[in-house]
Amino acid sequence: MGEFFGSIYTALFEGLFGINLADYLWGVTSQDGANLYIGIGLWMFGVSLLVAVLFYYIINHPRLNTWWGWGIFMIINAMVNFCLGIWWTLSDLWAGDMEVYDKETRQMVTFVTEGDCLSFGIANAILSLFAFFIISMAIKWKSTNASQAPFNK
Repeated sequence: MGEFFGSIYTALFEGLFGINLADYLWGVTSQDGANLYIGIGLWMFGVSLLVAVLFYYIINHPRLNTWWGWGIFMIINAMVNFCLGIWWTLSDLWAGDMEVYDKETRQMVTFVTEGDCLSFGIANAILSLFAFFIISMAIKWKSTNASQAPFNK
């Protein structure tokens, strides 16, 4: 599963958040060698699923059975996943987990910046938009009031 999420993140967004952060998330430069894409990807998918279920089955209001009502929840999903992506990577950066040993200077250095973490949050938000759309198309049919969203007039 980590390979699946990792390949999606790196194929689409490695140029956005950088090879150094990608290597860390793959586990190449992390201290324990764990693939972190699986956790981030599952959280992104889980939050997207939760927001879609909230829209279609829990709130399920006829007034929201429009493209803009659906869009509000899509944006909320993206904002939550943006924060999740930033928090996940920044907490490791600030904890010093992204430091690697530089053989030339013989010091611990980090090549990942806070800007890379911000960019990863953007990548996570964009992927969550796709996940929310796919989940919406899969689960909307049994909703009593919002089954036409986002394609309702």
